[in-house]
Amino acid sequence: MGQGALTNVVAVDIEPDYGYVARLTYMDGAHRITYGNDLGLNAAAACDLAKDKGHTKFMLRTIGVNCPKGEEFLLPWWHEKIGPAQAARGNTNIKTVAQTPDYIDQELGYPVYVKPVDGSKGADIHVPRNRAELEEIFEIYEKKRVRVALVEEPVRMPDYRIVCLDGELISAYRRLPLAVIGDGSSNIRQLLENLQRQYEAEGRDTRLDINDPHVQRYMVQHGLGADTIPGAGQPVALASISNLSAGGTSKDVSDVINDNWVSLAARVAENFNLRLVGVDLACNDITSADADYSVLEVNASPGLDNYAASGEAQRGVVDGLYTKVLNAFPGR
Repeated sequence: MGQGALTNVVAVDIEPDYGYVARLTYMDGAHRITYGNDLGLNAAAACDLAKDKGHTKFMLRTIGVNCPKGEEFLLPWWHEKIGPAQAARGNTNIKTVAQTPDYIDQELGYPVYVKPVDGSKGADIHVPRNRAELEEIFEIYEKKRVRVALVEEPVRMPDYRIVCLDGELISAYRRLPLAVIGDGSSNIRQLLENLQRQYEAEGRDTRLDINDPHVQRYMVQHGLGADTIPGAGQPVALASISNLSAGGTSKDVSDVINDNWVSLAARVAENFNLRLVGVDLACNDITSADADYSVLEVNASPGLDNYAASGEAQRGVVDGLYTKVLNAFPGR
């Protein structure tokens, strides 16, 4: 953001220790509070809804938007905590993780995606291939005090993030899972360390860890190890999720995306009461209005730092977004 770009702002107060909170004062006397990635645009209730993947799925189904088939299941410690009160209210529809094996066998089949309903940045997402792996994941969740797990079918289509502000497209890019490229002599551990240094040089705050449970499980499932040496030029995926925060990479598609998908993202934003939104879309062909699709998640505070670090053009897009949002008078 260039010097003097915020022409409507007369003062900016930034919390000095961490820079996570800011208060902007405008020419008309109004104020805006920013908190992390939250630019002070979206209502708290709308943000909380988008943070809950289970409730998000309910809302998407309600407005007729395709999303992956799946259900939410309570972890034992959380069910023990809230179960009696829910039963007293007559709520008999609560499902626990003990019911997931039958649900998967009857409705989905393996593999499935398992994630905390309130997780973010791709954390703690796993893809078990059988009941033993599923139960191992739930043991991890129980120790981490995950409250509710979402179990859903995998969607085998390219993964995109569409960011809109007040119905206008800000950016659209394809997200690709974490991967390294072999050089014929380095093992996967060394290649990942090299990639970490590259990300740091680009300004990305992503932390790559070969001991991450998701990476470890993915490598075991695909017959890989830390000492595996890929051939020169050979791409080796290390994760099944494509979040940029989890080490994924992006390919900009803003110039080729069909208007139908921008309209879909705008429709989702309107129904979720969100001005700024990031819609994670699986789509067979982002250039076609008639392609198969599924909305994977809705983000009320779409982090754009990793996207901005992917190139000068992308950095300009993000700077333009921040300038437009922060220069706008609150409430207008």
